[in-house]
Amino acid sequence: MSTTSNHCNYPYPECSKCVALPFCNKVKGTVSVDMRTSWCNAKYRLDKALELAKLPKQYLRANIYNYKVDNDNQETYNKIRPFIANIVDEIDSGLNVCLVSKSSGTGKTFTAAMFLNHFIYKTCITSRFDFETPLAMFVEYAEFIHHARYRDQYEDIFQEFELMQQVPLLLLDDVGAGTMTDFAREQTYLLLNERYNAGLSNIVTSNFFLSDLKKDELLGKRCVSRISNNLLYLELKGKDRRVRLRG
Repeated sequence: MSTTSNHCNYPYPECSKCVALPFCNKVKGTVSVDMRTSWCNAKYRLDKALELAKLPKQYLRANIYNYKVDNDNQETYNKIRPFIANIVDEIDSGLNVCLVSKSSGTGKTFTAAMFLNHFIYKTCITSRFDFETPLAMFVEYAEFIHHARYRDQYEDIFQEFELMQQVPLLLLDDVGAGTMTDFAREQTYLLLNERYNAGLSNIVTSNFFLSDLKKDELLGKRCVSRISNNLLYLELKGKDRRVRLRG
């Protein structure tokens, strides 16, 4: 394979820092490298798509290739693999994903980010991507509710909400976190209803089971019904994967 860099025989100098390195066909040598350029166009598009998605840094490498399978998550892994393999068609069909766990650190957000990342991997190099409009968005639920109070006062927040209503794939992380108010329920319903009517996909993570989220003091039945159509519902179990002891 021809290369423009001697670093581990990578085709381009920036390859070692690319999130797509584990599955890049250019690195594997199964796809030819354009020697007319000294940089990777696909990485440029991918990096911009991830930036627009506002994915936290710790989840940029959340993908099936970095998924650590063990006894606690083997069942989850087996269930999500076919959806990840067919991610574009699944999202285009309006797939909804709900990942719940009563415990913290079981991998809800990492798993949710996998769906988002793989959808971006498959679509950022197509005509769907225009460098300005996100293909998917990561949104902290508590931050969404906080910003909702200022939507009519600030143009940037108003535009963000417009994108949340229209983006092909929306990830709402930690739904139910904080104090749930009538205002929070109303804003959640307005967002989910808009997306439901447009047939758009949502990913929700929560420390509450779906049966709990249906309760009036949390989201309520109207909100939950909007994400229950074409739903992949997964309860994650196991140890806190965030714990890292130093010897």
